[in-house]
Amino acid sequence: MRVLLGVLFVIALIAGLVMSAPARLVYDALVPSGVQAGLVQGNVWNGQALRVRVGDLELQRVQTALDPGALLSGRMRVQTEIMDPRVQGRAVIGVGSNRIDIADAQGVVALSAWQGLAAIPAFTLAGDAVVQLDGVSVSLDHEGRCLSAEGAMMSPALADLGVRYDVDLPIVDMVLSCAGDHVALSLTGSGPTLDLDGRIVLSAPQPSYRLRATPHDPAAGPVLSLLGFQAEGADWVAESGAMGEG
Repeated sequence: MRVLLGVLFVIALIAGLVMSAPARLVYDALVPSGVQAGLVQGNVWNGQALRVRVGDLELQRVQTALDPGALLSGRMRVQTEIMDPRVQGRAVIGVGSNRIDIADAQGVVALSAWQGLAAIPAFTLAGDAVVQLDGVSVSLDHEGRCLSAEGAMMSPALADLGVRYDVDLPIVDMVLSCAGDHVALSLTGSGPTLDLDGRIVLSAPQPSYRLRATPHDPAAGPVLSLLGFQAEGADWVAESGAMGEG
């Protein structure tokens, strides 16, 4: 009985230390992944950070809560909620010795905050358009190489541009995957004016891409030209140099 009580005491002590651990531990664990936080308040069970920087993107406020299952798995998993004018969403972030997992991300991201997409001429004119995330999961190794990626995204960016130019452009659906070491997006869109398909590889420092539009209405041609597409037979194509060489 004395041994059992001793074991229970040690367990209670460890649990107490974990429960009172500062939330800064969460962000220290994410430093190797390029995450930096300004002011951090609270503990690992209910923490808040202001001015969280991920690469070139700064988020105003991030709330975190340690997943209780993490205590049993031996890996840190954190329920995360982002509150920022350009990014609002939730995800579960898991941190291991040589990888980071972002699971079941749901939310809305301004296109201007998604540098890989905002750099593509077809989206440059989209202004304040957004990308909606639906069950997005991405796993990266400690050097940022893609291990797995899945889930769906949707953006009305082109449809919004169509309203501006009085052309019925489609909403764009995207599915995530890995293309070698990089996260890739397969795009599709269909409407009465044109059909769109393509692939974007979010490589650094600039994405590589090839987008193909098949117009059903001649009125789409001038808008496609404005968006960086060039006529190629019956289709219009926009591509980066890297993707074109591939």
